Amino acid sequence: MSDEATARRVYTRMRRHRESFGAAAAGLGLRGAEVERARDRLTRLGLLNPGAEIAVDAMAALNRMLLGGEELLGMLAEQRAASRELTEHYLRLDGDPQDARVEFFPRSNVEALRVKLRAATDLAREEVMGMHMPHAWEPDRLRDSRAEDVRAVARGVRVRIMHAQSQLAQPAMREHVQGMLEGGVEVRTMPFVPVRLIMLDRELAVAEVMPGDLMAGAMLIEGRGLVASYAALFDYCWMTASEPGDVPRAADGEELNDQQRAVLRLLATGAKDDAIARALGVSNRTVTRVVAELTAQLGADSRFQAGVRAAKLGWI
Repeated sequence: MSDEATARRVYTRMRRHRESFGAAAAGLGLRGAEVERARDRLTRLGLLNPGAEIAVDAMAALNRMLLGGEELLGMLAEQRAASRELTEHYLRLDGDPQDARVEFFPRSNVEALRVKLRAATDLAREEVMGMHMPHAWEPDRLRDSRAEDVRAVARGVRVRIMHAQSQLAQPAMREHVQGMLEGGVEVRTMPFVPVRLIMLDRELAVAEVMPGDLMAGAMLIEGRGLVASYAALFDYCWMTASEPGDVPRAADGEELNDQQRAVLRLLATGAKDDAIARALGVSNRTVTRVVAELTAQLGADSRFQAGVRAAKLGWI
C-alpha cells in the first residue's frame, strides 16, 4: 500500500472514531517507519495537529494553507514596494546608473503610458511578462491585448501572462485566455495576484504605484537593475501558479445568494452541517440542500472538492 493510501486510512479512522493519531495507527496495525511516514504526510498537509496529534478538518486545513500563501505573497509585495522606494529615493545617492530611469504617470495621463508601452512591446526581443489583478475588462481592451501578445509570439518572443483565478468565472475572460493559448501565449492563474505588472525583456517594467489602486497612477521603470525585483516577484508567482485548465468551469461567484455565501464561509472554517444550521438559524435539511447546490454548481464530487474549487475561484 502506498504512503498516500496509508495516510488516508489513518486520517479517515481518526475522523470516524475521533481517535488520536497514535490510537488510529495502532488500530490499523501500522508499525515503525510506516507510522512516521503517515505522520509526516498528514502534518505536511496540515491535517494533523502535531502537538495534540488530533485530526484537523480538511476544509479548515485548506483554508489555512491558502491564507498562508496570500500572506507570503503579501510579504513579497511589501518587499517590492520597499525596493521601489530604495530605487527612487536612495539609489541615486550612490551614483545615477546610466540605464536607470523611473517615470511617473498619473491616472489622468494613462493613455500616454499605453502608447509608450505598445511601442516598447513591438520592440521586445526575448520576453514579455504580465500580471493582472481582477479587473472589469472592456472587450476592445481584451482583443487589443491579445493581438499584441500573439504578434509578439509570432516574432519569436516568449509571452507569459498571469490572471487572478476569479476572472476565469467570466465567459469573456475564458474565451480570451483560450485565444491566447491558441496563439502561443503561456497563461497561468493565481488565487491572489499581488500587483498589476508588465515587463519587457527584464529591462522595462510598468507597475502600479499602489497595488490595487488604479487611481494612484503607474510607474514606467527602465534599467535591468531596477526591474530585477519585479522580475523576481513574477518568477516566484509563475512557479506557484496554476494552468487555466486546472481552474473549474463554474458559475460566477456574483451569482451566489447570501445564504450560499454564508454556508461557503462556514464550510471554510471546518464547521459541520449542524453547526452551520445553528449559526444561520435554519434546519439541517436546509444546509444539506445548500451544500448540494454548491457542490453541483462547482461541478464537484464532494464537499472537500467543492471547497477547493470555491477557493480557486476566489469565492472564499
